[in-house]
Amino acid sequence: MSYLAHKEEALICAEIEDWSHKVLEVSSKEFNGLPPCPYAKQAWARNKVRQSVINNLDECIEIKKNCPDDDSVDVVAWTGFNQITTEEFDAWLDKQNDESNGIWTIGFHPDHPVDESIGEFEGNGSPEYGLILIQSHRHLTKSSQAIFKRGYYNNYSNQDIKHIKQRNKI
Repeated sequence: MSYLAHKEEALICAEIEDWSHKVLEVSSKEFNGLPPCPYAKQAWARNKVRQSVINNLDECIEIKKNCPDDDSVDVVAWTGFNQITTEEFDAWLDKQNDESNGIWTIGFHPDHPVDESIGEFEGNGSPEYGLILIQSHRHLTKSSQAIFKRGYYNNYSNQDIKHIKQRNKI
């Protein structure tokens, strides 16, 4: 790996961690006083976050195969997002979850609409990337049920709540 490629990967990983601390871990009225990601702070503190920077989605499939069934998460920055459309990416995500083998995949393509419930963030100038989260479905469901009881999903649309309940039953 070239020095420039290594420097870009380090910049991306630093930006993701900074974004987590400044946006995902901050309490929000949108989420009934909970942060957008109520478990992020604890995951970073307990060294439960594995970061990868990839160009090809096939690399993501390998990461998924090695994801343990525990409370850790793989945070994957995908620099090859311009190779497919958002619709193709969403179809790829659906396929990954149809063939989940107990591991759930969530992703965000840079061309997806901006999620207005998540705060603004000024990055560090890293190259643009998509974001893919890979984690145990069992632990995701358990965590989702716990925050459901705390009102986390109160501002979600009925369609989104239905999707989450359906995901939790799989």
